[in-house]
Amino acid sequence: MHYRETSLLIFLFCLLSYDLVHCAEERRSSAVCNGISILCPATSCFEVLKYNSLSSSGYYWIRTSSSPQQVYCDMDTTACGVRGVMRIAYLDTSVSDTCPSNLTKYEVNGTTMCGRHDTSSTTTLPCDSVTYPSQGVEYSNVCGRVVGYTHSGRNTCAFWWKTASHIYAGDSIDSLYTAGILISRGLVNNRSHVWTYASGRPGGSSCGCPCGDGYDSPDFVGNNFFCESAPYSNEYQWRTNANVWHGNDEYCNEGSDCCSDDGRPWFNV
Repeated sequence: MHYRETSLLIFLFCLLSYDLVHCAEERRSSAVCNGISILCPATSCFEVLKYNSLSSSGYYWIRTSSSPQQVYCDMDTTACGVRGVMRIAYLDTSVSDTCPSNLTKYEVNGTTMCGRHDTSSTTTLPCDSVTYPSQGVEYSNVCGRVVGYTHSGRNTCAFWWKTASHIYAGDSIDSLYTAGILISRGLVNNRSHVWTYASGRPGGSSCGCPCGDGYDSPDFVGNNFFCESAPYSNEYQWRTNANVWHGNDEYCNEGSDCCSDDGRPWFNV
């Protein structure tokens, strides 16, 4: 996950497993591997639900690539539209004011955020990232949500990959193609795009969202993005009076490709 000029308030990502095979213990003894005990871990959160449709959200023992581990299984449909998904990342700064080590904590106007180490200069590295392992559990989909706040200043565009005005601009997943948050999966040198949360300037501007007057998203992003505008000025300051990616934006008109996805603010790919 990469942070570019936008700070994070809340994020949650889950994995939907397609591994429905029975665990080895069950094959031998007909025991139900429901993940309640480390002695009989389930192969996935979905398997927990398969053997007990009344299972509630909570921690269960799941077989991983190394050894059984307790993971949080979401058994509600609110998040991803289906039940039985495994949580791999969760951060709510309204509950905990601790940020991952690669990010910096900002406290502005009573709001706690986690973001880039340096938002005062464009000469620093373009992004900071945090990695969350899937523990070797096979999966078919990724879903999640992000709530963020923007940091106003120059060189903040929704998709600026077509302009040469910024040293890091480009059309690859490793370039500074957007101001926002990139979610990817895979190894560092072989990542694939999952979802982009882009923040554009309001009004008519080439730095606005694609459904306004801004640039189209790069090919590797396609339509897998949400884009909303936020207050902008030439002063370097956090804008905590309005968050982004909530679906209540000038770009979120009916039929808009920027943020009118039926599942927003959640994505599921």
